Amino acid sequence: MNTQSNHMTDVIIIGAGVVGASIALELQRSGRSVTVIDKGESVGGGSTSASSALIRFNYSTRSGVVAAWESFHRWNAWEEHLGYVNGPIAQFHPLSMLLLEPPGFDRSSYLKHFNELGIPFEELDEKSLSDNYPMFDTGRFWPPSLPNDDQFFKNSEGKLGGFFVPYGGFIDDPQLAAQNLMDAARHFGAKVSLRTSVVEIKKTKNKVSGVKLENGEVIESSIVINAAGPWSSHINDLAGVSELMEMSTKAMRQEVHAIPAPAEFNFTNTPVMIGDLDLGFYTRPQPGGTLIVGGVEADCDPVFWVEDPDDDSLNPTVDSWEALVWRLAKRIPGASVPNRPTGLASHYDVTPDWTPIYDRTDLGGFYIACGTSGNQFKNAPLIGHLMTQLISACEAGHDHDNDPVQVLCPMVNEIVDLGTFSRNRKPVAGTGTVLG
Repeated sequence: MNTQSNHMTDVIIIGAGVVGASIALELQRSGRSVTVIDKGESVGGGSTSASSALIRFNYSTRSGVVAAWESFHRWNAWEEHLGYVNGPIAQFHPLSMLLLEPPGFDRSSYLKHFNELGIPFEELDEKSLSDNYPMFDTGRFWPPSLPNDDQFFKNSEGKLGGFFVPYGGFIDDPQLAAQNLMDAARHFGAKVSLRTSVVEIKKTKNKVSGVKLENGEVIESSIVINAAGPWSSHINDLAGVSELMEMSTKAMRQEVHAIPAPAEFNFTNTPVMIGDLDLGFYTRPQPGGTLIVGGVEADCDPVFWVEDPDDDSLNPTVDSWEALVWRLAKRIPGASVPNRPTGLASHYDVTPDWTPIYDRTDLGGFYIACGTSGNQFKNAPLIGHLMTQLISACEAGHDHDNDPVQVLCPMVNEIVDLGTFSRNRKPVAGTGTVLG
């Protein structure tokens, strides 16, 4: 097929998930023409649609906490943030967050940011946990184990601690949130091309010049952004930047399960999200009488790296179901465990330290918003603003690698240091899990 150039655009975004949609909206509003390309069938139809969509603030870096705190305020003003609504919009459900700690957990590194930023919290010991959550077994089960391990059926012992954050919540329909962002981007002039695969990143010397599509079409642009989620490492390989980055991204298989919520712990009675690092799971109640249950990369849980997400089955497995749901039932003995898995499987796009990459690359004009799966849906309202500020500075000649761009978050009047999300950073010290 002969190569043909059909049009030019200021910016090409690869990926129409919630991250790509957020970037599209903010760049289009900033005055640049934007074209979004995605191989999928629908906006937000990939890993975004499988997100548990939790809004929480427990991160180990100040910029991570600031970003989540700012995004919380934007979710609370979702319609205003969008600037255009045509049809139903995603709903934010306020919900508190409870983090249950493993032995030796240093909560001070998290709570100091809460104190500095004015985010309310309460530290809890075993008695406080028992008083506030009598439906829990508040003993310690550490370390997390699998049902085929003798350790799994031992009784709890020791004292469990944690901290409680009254603010937080979740989005009821993560794919609809992505569609809301993209609808607004389209309203302001962005173009979206679905069922379209990128097969080549075009370059002139060491500068990006556009992309070539599977059908042979070439779209010319001096700015290309990789927001391809679990497919982002492939796009970085096409651009030739993977080997030039200290941080890498990989696709990881993940499963989230659903069980009936017990009468004493559901969306109406004692509604709270739980990150249980002692037992190695997270859960939240949702309307309709269910609990969703996911993993936090406990050492006992096998890790499944995926070379090509398109080749992987998206059916939940019995092994993951038993490992996660049975661990939840140890913490909440009143929970009933059905006989068969109910839930879904998808893929995360992750970095070794579970912190995303929002950065330029060594290929001029090629930017990345990668490693975002698992814990960055909550920052979707802000990511577009961060990338717009980064791109504007770098395209104007700013040396971001040596003088990281600082972005003001206007709703909380705090600064995000984009050096935190550098492709060449040293690994961020955190929980070592999706919880950050």
